[in-house]
Amino acid sequence: MNETRKPFWIGVFLLSGLVLLVGGILILARDNLWSKPVEYVVYFTGALDGLDVGADVTYRGVKVGSVYDIRLSYDRKINDVIMPVVIRINSNPGAARATGPQLDRSIARLLERGLRAQLQVPSLLTGKAIVALDFFPGQPGYVREGDSTGLVAIPTVPSRIDQAADLLRDLAESVRSVPLKETLESANRTLEHMENLLASPELSGSISRFNELLGSLNHISRQLDQRLPGFMDNLDDGGRELKEALADVRKAADSARQTLEDASVLVQEGQRSLSPQSELQYELLQALQNISSASKSLQRTAQTIEQQPQSLIFGKKQ
Repeated sequence: MNETRKPFWIGVFLLSGLVLLVGGILILARDNLWSKPVEYVVYFTGALDGLDVGADVTYRGVKVGSVYDIRLSYDRKINDVIMPVVIRINSNPGAARATGPQLDRSIARLLERGLRAQLQVPSLLTGKAIVALDFFPGQPGYVREGDSTGLVAIPTVPSRIDQAADLLRDLAESVRSVPLKETLESANRTLEHMENLLASPELSGSISRFNELLGSLNHISRQLDQRLPGFMDNLDDGGRELKEALADVRKAADSARQTLEDASVLVQEGQRSLSPQSELQYELLQALQNISSASKSLQRTAQTIEQQPQSLIFGKKQ
């Protein structure tokens, strides 16, 4: 019985191994069995250090394909060597089972929105490069005209390393274009002129005269500080004298007004006793008019002095 069971168990073991082998193959090849990748081409003009066949193709960090082929070509338009890189993007079997043309239309819409390919190095330790897909609105990207591969081309933008290299190159060209030698010579001449100017006797004499001028201004300031209080006291005394003179003018004006009133009474009495054509009456009227004019002038003078006391010194304002 034992001898007859050996072939049975051997067959079971072989069959189990075969099942495991087929299952492993199916698991490892599940992407190729359930999805058909679509090929695209991207053209790089910079160095492809670290990029190998089989490298990942990612979209914002998510793997969507791999690098299938790397070639070498020449673009007469830009007069430079270019590297066409063929990538394969896997369609998602769980979403809508997109076919090649459907995926091409989807990629075309994304290209209109600014989808571009860029070479990136995720890890500086390994130095392995990948092809990263992302949106770069406003950047046209590079696509070789007259493509002969027959594949849809995804425009590329310079990598961050290439951008830094271009920036350093432009900076070096800008520094090289600056006339550094002439600038240094001009700066040296300017320094020499400044040294000669600082050491010249004219500048020393000017500084001495300036110090003397400052000393004179300080002396005048001290004199003003000493004399200004006395001058203000004199102004106060002059103000009191001006007030006393103004009071005298007012008294004179009042006296003239009283004299005028008395003269008016006298003239009225004279008019009753003298004839209208008499010479005495005419002289009295003339004297009365003169007194009236003098009184008015005196009143105006008093008002002017009261309103503008400075007119006694500077004159009456026009």
